[in-house]
Amino acid sequence: MTALVLTTANRSATFFGTLIDALDKAITMARAVHHDSPSADDIKNVRAIAATI
Repeated sequence: MTALVLTTANRSATFFGTLIDALDKAITMARAVHHDSPSADDIKNVRAIAATI
């Protein structure tokens, strides 16, 4: 029973860590783009960040 609880807790922590990383990258992408008029450099930055996902 203890092994099951530890396995479940480990999977939950891993999932939570992955979720936090994805949110951090999404925030970074949002900050990389000027929302009024995105430039080619903005798009390059977003593509570079997306490539790391």
